[in-house]
Amino acid sequence: MVSIIVPVYNAAEYLAQCVDSVLGQSLDDWELILVDDGSTDESPAMCDSYAAKDARVRVLHRAPGGVADAVAAGIEAASGDVLGFVDADDWVDPDWFAELLKAMEAHGADIAEGQFVNEVFSAGGQRTLGSRRTGVTCWEGPEDIKNLANEYMLSFRYDGIPDKPDRPLTYAKWDKLYRRDLLIKALPWYDGRLSLGEDAVLNAAAVSLSQKVVTLPTTAKYHHRILAGSVSHRSGEEELMRIGAVYEALTKVAVDLDMDKDAVLAFVGSMVHARIYRAAGRADLTMAQRRALVRRFADGAPAGALARYAAARGDMAARVFYRLLDMGFTGLCVRIAAAMAGKGAGT
Repeated sequence: MVSIIVPVYNAAEYLAQCVDSVLGQSLDDWELILVDDGSTDESPAMCDSYAAKDARVRVLHRAPGGVADAVAAGIEAASGDVLGFVDADDWVDPDWFAELLKAMEAHGADIAEGQFVNEVFSAGGQRTLGSRRTGVTCWEGPEDIKNLANEYMLSFRYDGIPDKPDRPLTYAKWDKLYRRDLLIKALPWYDGRLSLGEDAVLNAAAVSLSQKVVTLPTTAKYHHRILAGSVSHRSGEEELMRIGAVYEALTKVAVDLDMDKDAVLAFVGSMVHARIYRAAGRADLTMAQRRALVRRFADGAPAGALARYAAARGDMAARVFYRLLDMGFTGLCVRIAAAMAGKGAGT
């Protein structure tokens, strides 16, 4: 059986499209677990309505605990020996899970990753941005798996471009199938308090504990919704606390499961890098406020994270940028980052 887990929090606007797409799966043996994380809109009633109509649907109503905690609850409650995920505002084509499961079983993999498309919604309408994979890639055995875990971190760009050619795996859990026993083993490293980067932490642990991982040139049949212009404007202190929690969780994975700590630094540096560029491009702030926010992110980043990110990216311009920032040329760096953000870099 495949258990499909959907964390739900105030998702009433999109939930019907998501759940209906799961109910239409061609897969023979599956269950759907809707984890209501203390929603205050119509989501709980919608979840209950689906469960009342279809015995394959289960609902877990919980006090608010955050998406990572909701995901962990879904993993623990699942009956299937294979687990998949769908975000509550996304949707899937009818044969998405059947195709992934067939490939997973054919390759004897612990994790199988397919392809997806980004459905970008903005005032100008909807755009569909496709994926790029053209062949099957397998990682198997201790050395291969260790290299994959490190490459996954080192190649990451936390910049809103979710599928680059040099990335061995995506950051997401929702474009993959996992053996349930693998995710159960990974849960001790999956901090339920995380509100950012939780997928990356789960994947870092799961990949490190796996025996075989396969990525597939499937037709992109997972539809990931992106609402353009919905970037959060949290304070620098709050964002740095969230990033710090990710760094702590990933460092524990690295220490316990023999990942490269420099790879973790590069990943966390990519998160800070994205926020520096976003802060520089914020039209709602004065130049002085943008300088202060950029400086706050740069000074609050884990030591060496930005330099390690620039080195992993192999981008001399990024290295020069952070060298200038270290030397105190904050205003110049803000102007550079704002110009680059306007071209789509770091956003």
